[in-house]
Amino acid sequence: MTFAKHMISVSTLALALTASQAFAAHIGDAANEPAYNPATAAPVSGTVTAIRQVATGNPLAGTHLTLKTKAGMIDVYLGPTDFLKFLKASFPVGDQIQTIGSKLKVDNADVILARYVNDGITEISLRDSKGTPDWQTWGREIDPSQVQ
Repeated sequence: MTFAKHMISVSTLALALTASQAFAAHIGDAANEPAYNPATAAPVSGTVTAIRQVATGNPLAGTHLTLKTKAGMIDVYLGPTDFLKFLKASFPVGDQIQTIGSKLKVDNADVILARYVNDGITEISLRDSKGTPDWQTWGREIDPSQVQ
């Protein structure tokens, strides 16, 4: 193995370990988090009217979009802000987006836990079909027998 290949391998391993530690900090206490329910998953389209960050330590910490739909305004939870930055994903105010996610009530307000988001240019998957957040397994080795 050449020195350059060895350095790339070491750098890649260090990046994976750093990323997994950063995203693990955002997993939080699952007992306090609303649960994704595949039975309530539905597509929603609209215009981004606001972006807000919920601080770590609060339920649904991370990036939220306020989406103006035909039915009204709705909060869309994307995921931890660091995870979205790592993916280089952003959905600025004014963007027309389509999302698929689980619609539920949190503090008497409708919230969509996004599984997938697309603005016509950027398309990202945030959860698997069962609703498990991608950031919970980021940087971990995957057992090939578990891949569907």
